[in-house]
Amino acid sequence: MEGFMLCKISKKQLVLYLLGMNIMSLGILLSTRTHLGVAAISSVAYSYSTFLHISFGTANFILYILFITVQAVLLKSFSYKLFLQIPMAFLVGAFIDVYDFIVPILNPDFSFGLFLLILSNILTGIGVYAMTKANLILDPGNAIVETLCQVLHKPFSYLRIRFDISLVLFTILSGLILVQKVVGVGLGTVISAYLIGKTVGLTDRIVERYRK
Repeated sequence: MEGFMLCKISKKQLVLYLLGMNIMSLGILLSTRTHLGVAAISSVAYSYSTFLHISFGTANFILYILFITVQAVLLKSFSYKLFLQIPMAFLVGAFIDVYDFIVPILNPDFSFGLFLLILSNILTGIGVYAMTKANLILDPGNAIVETLCQVLHKPFSYLRIRFDISLVLFTILSGLILVQKVVGVGLGTVISAYLIGKTVGLTDRIVERYRK
C-alpha cells in the first residue's frame, strides 16, 4: 500500500515539498546568524555542531537519525515511512550546509539581529507549511512527537510543548557541562516557539483566502 502511494505522488507535491524544505532549511540556518538563540528543535544540533566542531547540517542529520531510531524503538518496527525519513533528513542537512556556505557570517547589533530572527522564523514557518501541504514525508522532528502521541495517547500540542522544553533543557545542560556556558539558547528560542507556529497558521489563512 505504501509503495502504491509513492507511485501516486505528483510532480506538484514533490516540487512543493522540496521548495518547502529549501525555505525551511534557509530559515533554520539564518537563525544561527542572529546570535539571539535558535529554535528549540534546532538547539541541540546547533550546540553540538559547536561542541564537536562539525557542520550544522551534519549535526542536524545525526539528530534526525537519532529521532528515527527512537521512533523505531517505540513502535517496535522499522516501517517504510520511517525509512523514507532518512533521505529527508539527509537533504535537510545538506541544504542547511549549502546555505551555511552561501549566507555570510554576520555580527549584527540587537536590532538587526531581531530583524534576522523574525525573518528566519517566517521562512521556517512558510517552509513547514509547504512541506505539510505536500502531504509526503513528515520530518523526524515532528514525526517523533507524533509517535509519542501514539504510544502515550496524548494530544500533539501537549507533547510538542514538552518535547521542545526537553530539548532546550538538554541543550542548556550540555553547554554548562561541556563548555561552561549556554550555547544556542536565548531570546530567539522563546520568540521562535511562538512565531513559527503563528507563521504556519497565517500562511494557511492567506493561501486559503486566495483560493476562494
